[in-house]
Amino acid sequence: MIKVISFDIGGTLIKQNTKTSSKYDIKSLSNLLNLPYDDVRNAYKSVFQKMNKDFESLVTIFFQKLNINKTEEIINFFKEKFDDENVGNNIDDNDIAVIKKLKEQGYKIILFSNSCCLIKNNISDELKNLVDDIFYSYDIGYTKNEKESYEYIEKKLGYKKCEFLHIGDTLKSDYLSPIQNGWNALYFGSTNDDNIDSIKSLKKIFKYL
Repeated sequence: MIKVISFDIGGTLIKQNTKTSSKYDIKSLSNLLNLPYDDVRNAYKSVFQKMNKDFESLVTIFFQKLNINKTEEIINFFKEKFDDENVGNNIDDNDIAVIKKLKEQGYKIILFSNSCCLIKNNISDELKNLVDDIFYSYDIGYTKNEKESYEYIEKKLGYKKCEFLHIGDTLKSDYLSPIQNGWNALYFGSTNDDNIDSIKSLKKIFKYL
């Protein structure tokens, strides 16, 4: 029986700036560095998603992880990536209404994100008052791709794995990883795979409860 509903933040509740999101993704960074995608992705996740430090420290550690020299071009890439104008900040009123209804039905609501500490997620006071807890990977020290993050949340909230339902827009982090770690999950997006439970609107959550 589901008792806790977990929402990803960026791309799910806070809509991304579609004009700039691909310009500052890991693929673009990999091309800019002329390094293998997996190497850049692993370095990015281990630094920007798992550490809570200032901009200069994070960028320095990132360069060290890849054993490359600092360049103004890459420093500017990160400055622009984490600029408020390039980070989405709109939470749809209809999504707020869904969360209110879930709260009224007795579900505990949490936010669970692989966000970077440099990103100022503009979570409204209204949403903050609705959620019971917010978990960021940079505070936990583990991402949604690691079992320790799930164990941390389960222990803190005191619920069993099977009592969680996570919803998010990244197939691996928000769907496959939660399921592999014993949670229920819904993919927030489009897919042609009938084996994946997916929704395009948060209003559709209720049919899975």
